[in-house]
Amino acid sequence: PELALERFKGLLTRSVKRSVTLKPLHAVDRNYNFAAAVIGNSQATITSALTLADADHEVLRFGTAEQPLTDLVDHANIHNFPDWNVKGIKGTLGDFQILIEADGHEQVLRAGTVILGEKARRRIAYTHQEGLPSCTVEPVLQQRGVTGVPFAYPCATSVPGLYLAEPTDINVSKLKKGTAAAVMVAAAMPRGPRQSKGFTAAIDEKLCRGCGRCTTACLYHAMTLQPNGVGGWRAQVDEALCKGCGNCISVCPTGAADSPFRNRLFLEQALEELLTRESAHE
Repeated sequence: PELALERFKGLLTRSVKRSVTLKPLHAVDRNYNFAAAVIGNSQATITSALTLADADHEVLRFGTAEQPLTDLVDHANIHNFPDWNVKGIKGTLGDFQILIEADGHEQVLRAGTVILGEKARRRIAYTHQEGLPSCTVEPVLQQRGVTGVPFAYPCATSVPGLYLAEPTDINVSKLKKGTAAAVMVAAAMPRGPRQSKGFTAAIDEKLCRGCGRCTTACLYHAMTLQPNGVGGWRAQVDEALCKGCGNCISVCPTGAADSPFRNRLFLEQALEELLTRESAHE
């Protein structure tokens, strides 16, 4: 017990010394694209588009090659693109890149949020970032007895800013589902630049070797890999998406991922108080 206590005191002492180098809590401004892309031709997606448009959001409506946009909605805030079919989606909240095919030509349009109809969800591939494999977007719901799933609403997915107009296994009308997806978009998308405040992760570029484990472990798609300038890769944190859960820190093999954005004074006082209590019991 005495040896364990001494080691614990040493750990606390080193933590206090390290806290001197910690950075103060700060706010990160992140620019957003404020348009919402609604993909699909179902009653639920039309309801989503109308609900957002009535709330003064700009809405872009698209179809797919298998289900072209045929039902055009007449609203001042809705832009219908009946001859433009979506082939793929990349990005995350505030900066989605939507690959469009029109008249045999491809181009990329940008939107801040995306709502997918069920048929569109099954057909359109999502790519988190260039170089990673594409996948089909799946709904994310908590289930009884299943751990490791972050809290999510019925229309949510694992991709921040991407929602489903027709989530499965929910016994309500398509009108209600479409309205719920629109409400989720309106809640996620601010009307101005958003600030992120909190305990976010950070990457030490000198230690990072670009293994990509953090990108797999992150539940919120806040981690991406970027070129490091010398032919390799390094991880990068989107601090507006990071929730500070620490998953990336736990899997980083080199210690490059850390969470330095904490209140230094509070941490010093807390650790000093612990040391004082231990000294009083001796």
